[in-house]
Amino acid sequence: MDGMNRFGERGSSHCTWPVILMMYNIPTGLYQKRKYLLLSVLIQSPKHPGIDIDVFLEPLMQEMETLWKEGINIFD
Repeated sequence: MDGMNRFGERGSSHCTWPVILMMYNIPTGLYQKRKYLLLSVLIQSPKHPGIDIDVFLEPLMQEMETLWKEGINIFD
């Protein structure tokens, strides 16, 4: 993750933090391609989240833990 200013202005009082998941269990040439990147959280705030970023990541971590331990049924 990395913070960015939406409009490229240094004096702006707003920032956006995207959290992107990458799949590392696929071949090296594929895992950085756009179709294999998952935008999971988009944090928008007047200042950077700093040490409080865990508040935003906790629901994502709980969801990932559920998927890892229990899995889900899907239908094609």
